[in-house]
Amino acid sequence: MKVRRDILLLGAVAVAAIVVGAVLLVMRPGAGIDSFISEQKARVEASRPNPAHAEAFRATVCSAGPCVLVEAGGLAILVGAGEGAEDGLKSRGLMRADLDAVVLPDMVLDSIAGLPGIALRSRDVGRREPLKVYGPQGIVPVVDGANLMLAGEPSTRLSVGVEKEDQGLAGVVLLDSGVVTVRAFGGRGPGEQRVYRVDFEGKSLVIAGCRSRPDQIVSAARGTQSPAAILSAGSDRLSAASESECLPLADVLEAAKQARFDAILLSALRPSTAIPGAMDAWLALIRGEKAVIGGVGASIDLSPAKPVINADR
Repeated sequence: MKVRRDILLLGAVAVAAIVVGAVLLVMRPGAGIDSFISEQKARVEASRPNPAHAEAFRATVCSAGPCVLVEAGGLAILVGAGEGAEDGLKSRGLMRADLDAVVLPDMVLDSIAGLPGIALRSRDVGRREPLKVYGPQGIVPVVDGANLMLAGEPSTRLSVGVEKEDQGLAGVVLLDSGVVTVRAFGGRGPGEQRVYRVDFEGKSLVIAGCRSRPDQIVSAARGTQSPAAILSAGSDRLSAASESECLPLADVLEAAKQARFDAILLSALRPSTAIPGAMDAWLALIRGEKAVIGGVGASIDLSPAKPVINADR
């Protein structure tokens, strides 16, 4: 018994010594400055451009507003330009000088508010050519308005992208590099939101925003072999206001089943998963479903044989 007490006493002394040492280390002159400098270095390192290699196929949610950066086959396509998109891209090392295009789901303010900031930030990292912007009906005045806001900034311009071909049920082809294809579904009527699909090496990623329709999601997946998706939804059980703003969660999940996605990342949900307790509530709603809840920073990687989702909670 005495030996055991001695061991316990030694353990307590050791713990006390560690705690005292840590306190003294923190309280030593300059410790706060050192900690601040360390944090700043980590933040700068995280914001360094981190382009995907040519064989990669990944997508990252970059802000709480509509903003998903898709990197596939060496191309970089930004889906949505919501408020805070430029800061979200920069803080994650995803702001690139060679951003190939911005594709907008609709002309609603929360989808386009970040356009001027994206143009400025991409110029800051070396962009010198106009950034192409694609979108549904009404895209021309939106781009013109953003350019007026950038009139005093040299070497910063946005241009309206010229769509290649309307293939009916197969969607509108926006970009085709010969390796990567970007298609749009819907968005033909005033106020109608587009759903986008990116195809690369036999794999497909469908991105549907908060105001998309179930038939658009299903149509976007039609004819694909290994589709995955980033989908947004709302829930009248969690927020009474979300019902009018977003496609209900039940409809999104039903459309996803019909589309037979290999992997589903439910992100940028309303109400936001950033609200305390909201994540647990969302998880309870999708229990047993083939989907993963993710907030800002969540990503899906289609490069491996099977898609990998990083929820980044």
